[in-house]
Parts: sequence; C-alpha cells; structure tokens
Amino acid sequence: MKNKWQAAFEVAKYTNYDFLHYDNDTKIIWLKDRKKKTLMCLIDMDLSDSELEEITDNIFSSQDNLSGIAGFPVKVINLYHLTSKKFTRKFKSKSLRVNHRTVNNLEKIISNPFYKIDMKYKKPKDDAFYKRRLMSRHPFEKYMIKFTPMTLLLVTLNTIVLLINLIFVHLFNTHELTNLLAVSHYEVSSGEYYRLVTSTFLHAGISHFLFNIFALYILGKFVEGIYTPWHLLITYLAAGTIASLFSLAFITEGISLGASGAVYGLLGLMIMHLLITRQIKVKLIIQIIAVFAVVSVLSMFLANINHYAHIGGLVVGGLLAVLFNFRRVKFKYSLIAAVVLILFTMFSHYSMNQQTSIHPMDDEAMYYYENGDYDKTLEVVNSSINKEVATDMTYYLLGKLYIESGDAKKGQEYVDKSYDMNPANELAAKEKILEFRKAQDYESMTEAVSRLDKPVEDKELQILVDEVN
Repeated sequence: MKNKWQAAFEVAKYTNYDFLHYDNDTKIIWLKDRKKKTLMCLIDMDLSDSELEEITDNIFSSQDNLSGIAGFPVKVINLYHLTSKKFTRKFKSKSLRVNHRTVNNLEKIISNPFYKIDMKYKKPKDDAFYKRRLMSRHPFEKYMIKFTPMTLLLVTLNTIVLLINLIFVHLFNTHELTNLLAVSHYEVSSGEYYRLVTSTFLHAGISHFLFNIFALYILGKFVEGIYTPWHLLITYLAAGTIASLFSLAFITEGISLGASGAVYGLLGLMIMHLLITRQIKVKLIIQIIAVFAVVSVLSMFLANINHYAHIGGLVVGGLLAVLFNFRRVKFKYSLIAAVVLILFTMFSHYSMNQQTSIHPMDDEAMYYYENGDYDKTLEVVNSSINKEVATDMTYYLLGKLYIESGDAKKGQEYVDKSYDMNPANELAAKEKILEFRKAQDYESMTEAVSRLDKPVEDKELQILVDEVN
C-alpha cells in the first residue's frame, strides 16, 4: 500500500478531488470534491475503536466549520484508512454521513483506467515531492497535477502531424502535406472547409510547434481541470476553426497554419471563466498576464503571425466561457453569447466570400517570377499542372515563362488560354487589351474591359480602362 501523501496525490490527479487541508494534530489529509459536495480523509494509522469514534464525534461537531473551509455544505465525508486492518464503519446524522473504510488498493478509489498504466511504469518519489505539489499555493498547481487525457491527446496529435510533415519536407523534399492541410483563402472559399480544422494541428517548423504546444499544454490542463475533456475539445476545435475563418476575411494571400487560434481560444475561455466566477486575485492576474506575455513575446520571433486568428480565438473562447457557465450567469447573457457566436461565424464566412484570391501555389509561383527566379517558378507551375490544380493564373505564368525563354508564340497561346479561362484575370486581360489596341480592334477592347471586375487593381490596366471609357 502506498503512503498517504502519494495516495492523496494520485487521488487528486485522477479524480475530481482537490487538496483541502492537512491536520498536523491528527495527521489526516483532507481532500474535497466540489461537484459531489464530498470530503475525503486519508489516514495511515491503526486506530482503536475509541480513537475512531473520537475522530467521528469531532467531525460531526465541526460540520459547519468544515463546510466553511470547503466552500460548500458538506453532506458526506469518507475516511479511508490505509492500513492492513479490515473494517467498515458508518455514522449518520440528519445532515451528514461519515463513512470509515480500509483500503489496501487505490484502485478501489480511483477508477481511471490510465491510473493502472501510469503506476505500472512510474517510480514513486519521496513524501516531500507529493506534499509540496499538493500543498502548493500556486494558483495553477492544482490543475497542473491533474491527469488531463484530452490535453495529452491534442499534444500527441500535433506532435504526430509535425513529425510526418518534417519527414515530407526533409526526406521527400516536398510540402505536399502542408499544401493539403493548411488554410488558404482560395481553397477554403472554394469549398475545402476541412482545412479550417486540419490546419490547427499543422505547424511550419519546430519553433512554431514548441511555442504553440507550450501554451496548449498549460492552458489545456487548466481548462480541462476546471471543466471536462469534452469542453476542452469543443473549445479547441471551435476556436481554431472559427478563428481561421475570421482571419480569411482579411488575409487572402499565402497559407495559414498552427494551433495559435485554438490556443488563444483557451486563453479567452480561461480569462472569462475567472471573471464570471469572480476568482480574479492579484497573484492569479499576474499568472494570466505572464502566460499571455510569453505567448505574445514568443510570437514576435515567428514570421507571418496571423493576428486576426488570435483575435478570433479570444472572442470565441470568451463566448464559449459564457455558454459553459450558463448556470452561473443570467439566461439572457447565455442567449446573447450564443447569438453573438453565430453572428460572428456568419460574418466571418460572409466576409471571406466577399474577397478574391489566387491559388496559394500560384501565389508562390508569382513570388518567384517577380523575383526573377524562373526555374523555381517553372517548378511550382509544373507541380500545379501535375496535381491537376492549375488555374488561369498558372497558365498565365507558364505563358510568360515561354515568352521569357524566347518562344513568344507558345507563350501567347498559354496567355490566351488563361484569358479564356478567366477574362477577369487582370494580368491576362491587360495582355489581350494591348493586343486588341495594337490591332485597332476597339470593339474587342470595349468588350474585354466590360468583363473585368470593378474596381481594377492593376494601375497599368486602369489606364487602358480609362482610355476605353
């Protein structure tokens, strides 16, 4: 049988019980379960019948005091005796039940299946370790010692995806997984909404991964410790998904990936929970600010930070906190939170669809082309064609590459193909309008201008439009 300090630590880790008090006189460790309004005592001494009855009498006489310390009206107190002596005693008054039981195996108290696995491979530590962890006054400590399977699952999934992506990038020299799972405006607005979820498990590199996982582990344990594993999962997926959707209303170029939107959702949930439950204390505020500061400072070292996703995550997390605490807040506030969450999601979706964008591979190819790296441009263009994701912009760039190589005829064929696929493509349209002007085909020029989207972004094309008008 384990000593009482280790036993108390394991109970606090794998159940809803938290450390309450240690009685130096009786050497009893007190734990509390706020949800069941129950107290638990762990005793590792052999007591005589008179000593057991004396402890029981003291408990009955101290019921009001115990309720005050626990923060709720205590209805049941279970005293577990960690001894070889076997007995069961039950005492009852009108408002309190006191149960004495001997326990020679913690599995009779801890039903969590992971406890058996953990105990099989973990070496016990000294009493000082368990005592220090249990009695710590650190605001987050009681949540950090909790066994949080959903947090571990999310960390594991992020780790697995990172390792697979690193294999793709460094062994096979391809960004295939990134291109498949990351968020891009073009592909999400085209219907690939699954990317809003998959991108929350994908990271650009090790530093990006470590930054997000550090925050996910701490905030995840806090959220899961306060609520349930399912609350954590809902917050992670909802905040990450809606945050990415919100960011697409403002970011239409390139790709976005990472768990930061979901992490900021957990941060928003935590802050709003503390406000609702009025648990804001100076030390706790400092801890929250410290976590937020670390998240913000570390993000400064990463390129292309999606701040819109961070804002979206905070908003969603805060609204979910109100919904999760519907019993603590007035019904109208829960209703408002639900309506705002729905409207926020609808606004993000509507705003995203109001923007136009090009395929991220075209965006990459255009970057190389504008910087004069024609080999890289051709590599990306060929990749788009081979993967059957080629767009009008793909063929426009292919045509320009042929023209740069000296094959103007072949190049013009691809530019014409690009224009036929999308007459609103400003780059291809500019080429065609110049061709029509050279041939003095003003009717075709007017028709081409009429097929453009307004307003025109390309300055040179706007001059041609003004000329026609």
